[in-house]
Amino acid sequence: MTNKDTHKQVVFSDKKIKVYEKIIKEETAEKKRELNRSLDNKVDEVFDKKYQLFLKDIKVKKDLEALKKVTEDLTNFERSIENKLEALKDAVKSHAKKVQVICERQSKINGFDAYFGYNEDFDDFNSKLQKICRDELTKQFRKSTKEGQELDAIDGKVKNLLLTLSYPNLTAKAVDLNEALKNGSSMLTIALNPNTLKRIEN
Repeated sequence: MTNKDTHKQVVFSDKKIKVYEKIIKEETAEKKRELNRSLDNKVDEVFDKKYQLFLKDIKVKKDLEALKKVTEDLTNFERSIENKLEALKDAVKSHAKKVQVICERQSKINGFDAYFGYNEDFDDFNSKLQKICRDELTKQFRKSTKEGQELDAIDGKVKNLLLTLSYPNLTAKAVDLNEALKNGSSMLTIALNPNTLKRIEN
């Protein structure tokens, strides 16, 4: 009887196939890992050189190197922007603090009506300083110009008139408003007339 006659047809169920598959994979796994490590080591030994040749063969080496350069340039540029941005922010804070200290000191010395905060920027400081400067110039011109003298005279007369109104024993000069207005007199002129009100001497 030949070997051929000793073989019989065998049919494995799906369950048995899965069992055998698991056993076979477990028994061959370690050997496969060993062989794969060996292959990886062999690839590592020649990879750098072979990779450059591979890039040349598929005609992408030059463009890939150009891409690498512009990518590095972009990364360096972005990093420099971030560094510059942080440096500028620090500089703004430092100078803002110096300006704040100076402005606060000068406000106390000169009596400026303004508050200077730490977190203010150039526009904030500049706006407040412009207002202070305008106010100071207005004060100076009021002292040295004809318009300023007239304003002081009006304010003085108004102040005296209001002070006079608080006095007892006052007499008022009769004023015909219609006649006064007809003659071109304004209410301000009437009010500032020292003869409008007089104090009765005891």
